[in-house]
Amino acid sequence: MKYLLVVSYDGTNFAGFQRQKKGERTIQAELEKSLKILLKQDINVVASGRTDSGVHAYNQVCHIECDEIADFYKFVRSMNGILPADVKVKSIKETKLHARFSAKSKTYLYKMYVSDIDLPLYDNFVRISCNINLEDMKKASELLIGEHDFANFCASGSEVQSTVRTIYNIKWKKVGEELHFYITGNGFLYKMVRNIIGLLIELGKGKINYQQFKDYAFGNLNKKFTAPARALYLYNVKY
Repeated sequence: MKYLLVVSYDGTNFAGFQRQKKGERTIQAELEKSLKILLKQDINVVASGRTDSGVHAYNQVCHIECDEIADFYKFVRSMNGILPADVKVKSIKETKLHARFSAKSKTYLYKMYVSDIDLPLYDNFVRISCNINLEDMKKASELLIGEHDFANFCASGSEVQSTVRTIYNIKWKKVGEELHFYITGNGFLYKMVRNIIGLLIELGKGKINYQQFKDYAFGNLNKKFTAPARALYLYNVKY
């Protein structure tokens, strides 16, 4: 039987989603360890995509193949009783989908707050100063929508065959001091979202201009401005 799991985690103390040969703590390893305890089987967890070290997820989607699970409610409660506090299963259902290859789009959320003071309760946010030009950042982000070669935003170490991706939508949401950046696409390259946000922040600070933003994004300027991982969340995956 094949099942689709929705998983939420705080990535702060994980070396990313994917199991590591070095034995570092990962979300996949924690899930597979808990599944073996509960189902008495060695089970491979396949995710919609890897998240990097320090990156979180509201709704990561995974699939597993195992013997029939009769009671989904009991399964979720039992899994969450075994799993550590920083990773939990939200739901499970029977599926024919492949968690990775059947995904149509993914949305990432990057959390910032606007203040000239380091405020408490914002440990997983990135602070930007009050004099930052948000309108310039919003205008520049529109250039990213559509199908483009995002090679300039891909960190070294990636093994993908193509760096062409399609961004369907970018949304900014400001509530009080909080500034949320949502980006939806058919897929994302290694550290792509963090490099996009980092470049947008450079523009907002006035360290680069609009033309330089375009050159860094799609031209010959190939320097990376990588924003911290702690503020990045896999928000949802659509099938």
